[in-house]
Amino acid sequence: MSIKQGDYLKRLRIERGLSQERLSEALGLSRQSISKWEQGNSAPDIDNVKKLSEFFGVSVDSIINGEPDKFIVEPREEQQAVNTLEAAAEPIESASTAEEEKPHPKKKRGWLFSAYPIVTIIAYCIIGTVFSPKGWYMGWLILLTIPLFYTGILAAEKKKPVLFCYPVLTVIIYLLLGFGASLWHPSWIIFLTIPIFYIIAAKSHKNG
Repeated sequence: MSIKQGDYLKRLRIERGLSQERLSEALGLSRQSISKWEQGNSAPDIDNVKKLSEFFGVSVDSIINGEPDKFIVEPREEQQAVNTLEAAAEPIESASTAEEEKPHPKKKRGWLFSAYPIVTIIAYCIIGTVFSPKGWYMGWLILLTIPLFYTGILAAEKKKPVLFCYPVLTVIIYLLLGFGASLWHPSWIIFLTIPIFYIIAAKSHKNG
């Protein structure tokens, strides 16, 4: 391609407000090819000449001769190809943006989730009153179930047993056996299960 032909091709591109990169995308070519043609370092083959002719709405001869046609040619909507590329990219961008902006649905929990501490206090008062006086010094253990309740729900929802407050459970069992049956020994052995629980819980989460 001569300098004249390259200048003409460059003029067609600039008149339509296109960069070399956008033109190459619209034609399915490399930007380096467009650059070489405009600099006159190489010439497009016949297939690419036809592509340029159709895209810019000029004749094949005008591309080859490097000058406008002497007769009027119906201009082609060359921007349509560029718009097609943009339209193809928009659904992907829109879907990505929608995914990012989409709020994560909140967990719907029952009334007991927020009211559980109050429920335990009421239960403690009832146990203390009904089984007084033993109910008062043993019934308070029900208050220790509060962390068990919440960590149990979180562990189940996230499928992470390690979140469960297992040490509190061991304390409850130990005190029940101690107060209820005077089994302070050997019920203390239950505390040895704490590290075993977390080892198993950690492994199960890793495998999951």
